[in-house]
Amino acid sequence: MKNFDKYCEHTKAHNWEAICTLNNIKIDSFGTKKELKVLPNFLEPDETVFALTSGIMEQSETSNSFDFGTNTWLVVLTSDRFLFLDSAMLTSSVDSQSIRHDRVQAVSASQGFLLGKIMVDLGSRILVIDNCQKATVSVIADLANKWLKELGDKPKVQQPASIASSFNKLDRLEKLHSIGALSGDEFKAAKVKVLSSDEFKTEKDQFLASL
Repeated sequence: MKNFDKYCEHTKAHNWEAICTLNNIKIDSFGTKKELKVLPNFLEPDETVFALTSGIMEQSETSNSFDFGTNTWLVVLTSDRFLFLDSAMLTSSVDSQSIRHDRVQAVSASQGFLLGKIMVDLGSRILVIDNCQKATVSVIADLANKWLKELGDKPKVQQPASIASSFNKLDRLEKLHSIGALSGDEFKAAKVKVLSSDEFKTEKDQFLASL
């Protein structure tokens, strides 16, 4: 991602305006000033913000009960997900929803005369964020699709063969027990033997380190 270090720097400083300037747009805080203020509380460690806008989404099961009809959400594109925040009108509560990038097929934008909308294709459905600032929608769609491509191009970490071997042993034990080839006592004894072995402990540490 171009300017990735800058995005990281501005995210750590909670400088959302600088991120928007980096994207050659003005910060869009319409109806989301409270959400922008609490955004740092919802970011995960090392999560980087690429772009922000505000838009209208249909009320969901988790929407604030004090809001009616459609809600104005803060829409945040990060290195990990799409993050949506919605602050209640009469209370200090904030609803949050997110969509991890591994669920996203593609992101598109549509610009009208004054406003625009973002369409996030999840395969089974399309999430629409409407009434966004016109200039922001193409920026978010472009950055999202570039980042999705980068994530897709990264080589997947292969599990060490020894880890697969140990897990296969446990799987085979489960199957043998399920078809009656091993008694309950035999299954428990064999499982304890595998889990308590030095080999399995080493393989477990290797697996955790690969995550």
